[in-house]
Amino acid sequence: MCIFSVITSVEGPMTKKDKIAFIKSSKRKTHVYQDLNGYTDQQLNDVIREIVQGLIRESEIISNAYINGYR
Repeated sequence: MCIFSVITSVEGPMTKKDKIAFIKSSKRKTHVYQDLNGYTDQQLNDVIREIVQGLIRESEIISNAYINGYR
């Protein structure tokens, strides 16, 4: 009997509840927190896209600073 035989997957489309939880947990876009339930799926996707793009930009800045010896 293999103890690793049960594998769960978190892949698949995010529900509206998942999207709202992600946005709130990101600590960004705080101005939209009160109205998230009124957002359409596309609007939530757009907010998530902005958050992720911001995280990517911040990561690039940090990595460039590290590479250039400023950190």
